[in-house]
Amino acid sequence: MAIMKYETKITLYNSYFDINDNLKIQSILAIFQDVASIHAGLIGVGYAEMKNQNLYWVLSRVKYDIINMPHIDQTVIVTTWPHKKGLVDFDRDFLICDEDNNILIKGTSKWCVIDSITRRFCKPDNVNYIGEYCEDINYTEKFTKTSIVEKTENARLNYTVSYYDLDHNQHMNNTNYAILAINSLDNKNVQHFQINFINECKLNDKIEVYHMADEQGEHLTGYSGDKIIFSTLSR
Repeated sequence: MAIMKYETKITLYNSYFDINDNLKIQSILAIFQDVASIHAGLIGVGYAEMKNQNLYWVLSRVKYDIINMPHIDQTVIVTTWPHKKGLVDFDRDFLICDEDNNILIKGTSKWCVIDSITRRFCKPDNVNYIGEYCEDINYTEKFTKTSIVEKTENARLNYTVSYYDLDHNQHMNNTNYAILAINSLDNKNVQHFQINFINECKLNDKIEVYHMADEQGEHLTGYSGDKIIFSTLSR
């Protein structure tokens, strides 16, 4: 069987970058999401295959580190590969490199599988890849345990989920939480970013984002009512 590793070239257009020519958090998460989706289809666990089993993928955690900031109109090589499935989740790594294979950005992620009817987590036993695993790993350390910022009288940001935030799973897509994050942070030049997705948001849900900074970096927690939706760590 072939090694389960997917590679593609893309051009980073102006719309991928912010006003300071830094690659947007949303752009990085979107690139990760797109190549993961394409590769999942190639190894037998794509959207169509999962839908036939009343299942769908949900991103639970993702983090990345920028080693060297890419530039506008640069052509980059994006690579992704899954790891052996765990007891409850699936790990997948990402690299964004220049055309000489110098690493620009590295990332990793954790995914879960949800039953579309019960909206409950499914065991990884129900999902089987086609191919051999790649043994490369981007991180030896685990995800950082993010701090939960308590609610106060003044939220850093208030937001109502709109139609364009939704994906075909009928909830707010993970990439759109990045917009809430960057608009809530003091430091806009983010070199390390981690986000944990805890509960889903749907159309017209209201989100309040709270902020705290310490020696680890900046922490954000998003709430919908009293329910925690996401938490982030950045620096």
